[in-house]
Amino acid sequence: MGQSPSKSSAARPPTPPPSTPSTSKNGILDVLTGRPPLVCTFYYECQEFTQEIQLPLVYDRPPPGTQGTALMDLELELREKLQLPEGSSIFAVIPADELYSPAYPLVMINIVAARLYAHTEEARVPVLTYVLVVRHMGLLKQPLPMGNAYESPFFAVNAATLAEKKNSIARTLARRRFVHNLQGFGFARLEVTPQQAKIPQKAFEKVRKWLMGQLELSKEKRWVDFVDVRKVGENEGGGDENPSDSLFTSHPVISRGRRVGFSADRNREYMQLRLPIAASGTPWPPAYFQDSDENKEFANEMLTLLELLDDISRDCMRAVCEVLNIDESWVFEELLDDRARLPESFCGLRDKSYQYGSSVLRIYNYRNKAANGKIPAEVDPNDNSCGVHADLGLVTVSPLATVPGLQMWNLERMTWSDVEETASTIHFSVFAGETLGLLTHGVISAPLHRVPPICVEAEAERRMSMPYFLRAKPGACLNPKTPASEQITCRDFMEDIVFKKRPWRRENSSNPAPPDY
Repeated sequence: MGQSPSKSSAARPPTPPPSTPSTSKNGILDVLTGRPPLVCTFYYECQEFTQEIQLPLVYDRPPPGTQGTALMDLELELREKLQLPEGSSIFAVIPADELYSPAYPLVMINIVAARLYAHTEEARVPVLTYVLVVRHMGLLKQPLPMGNAYESPFFAVNAATLAEKKNSIARTLARRRFVHNLQGFGFARLEVTPQQAKIPQKAFEKVRKWLMGQLELSKEKRWVDFVDVRKVGENEGGGDENPSDSLFTSHPVISRGRRVGFSADRNREYMQLRLPIAASGTPWPPAYFQDSDENKEFANEMLTLLELLDDISRDCMRAVCEVLNIDESWVFEELLDDRARLPESFCGLRDKSYQYGSSVLRIYNYRNKAANGKIPAEVDPNDNSCGVHADLGLVTVSPLATVPGLQMWNLERMTWSDVEETASTIHFSVFAGETLGLLTHGVISAPLHRVPPICVEAEAERRMSMPYFLRAKPGACLNPKTPASEQITCRDFMEDIVFKKRPWRRENSSNPAPPDY
């Protein structure tokens, strides 16, 4: 398990998750310096309190002559004004107009404010509204239940029972247990069959080799393909089109950023895969893998892996729909892509605007933080292999990684939970994304999670993981029962809310293209 914070008095706020985007970064401090106080309205139950806060929020009282507000001083004032219960503390905040949002620590207000300031005139003062997440400090002393204890999030729910077509007491109990763990701990553990477990484990070996081969190629020869591959000015519908717009009449909300193939960032190389859309005539294997029988076999093994993880993800959504009384037919017919396979005899026209589905599999090969002669003790503990964030979609299904590392933030205990430490290859981890948080009005919220710096002795042992993100179609309406003026599509939610407002989503001014959601 993650290390528990040191015991603190009831007057001192609990320690927030470490390795969140830091207020010490010059970019954030530069934006906040010299600005007038931020106006924040805080809500607790039926009470509210509006306060001017001089940013940045810091852990220690700022030296005389410098700007800032100590988090402890802010908590003491909120405690008094809102009459918080004795022995309790502010564990986190949630945007008041987005109660489905993941809860995050007070210190992250710095990042939210910095983004607002960066896009507003200096004289203007942003106003933010938050609901306080208040918990009793005694929760910090309670260890997370482990093993097969009924109360433990590590108790593995049988995936086959969860997926049973026929209603039964066993299926009902499995689905209730699964949803209970998502609600209470942010994640659940599924137990698959040994035969199913072999599929991702075999894929790790083959994809590692494939990624190394891709690195040896020039960028032009690496596999990259897109959901929408039409050229600018090409319009199959025959109507007028704005070349500068990524929205089209036949599929009006498909982002130009959505892709498959080889990708890399500072922490990892990875393969990104999506299921082909049969209705669009998308063939499998893709043309890139048609040059040899070996490559065709590899591509078909990846399709088997995709279908396994998609099946399990959909079983998880059926459980959520049953327990929370969500219309299953709406989810599967309106939100999710059709799973039909393209017949081998198909020779019709292809729809180049929607080649691949919304859900995505990423097979990561993490870079060794202790490479180039560096020893683990020299590695920066804040240089995460994957930074703190919440996922975007409905549910994420993640088979056991080759090296344990996935950690979930446990709000009540203010500690990181090592999700994979006690798992075996038959255990898949499942956790919610922000879209499911919206659909359930925050009853199930997307947990903050990370992968800390991963160090291995040999480069051939680098950590590999393969999260599968079940996602709604970009054009699907996520709240169809609300008045038409308030309805939002998945694209609206991603591009106008999640990517703009979440502190862990970094803006990239050099790349204004829509994100790959």
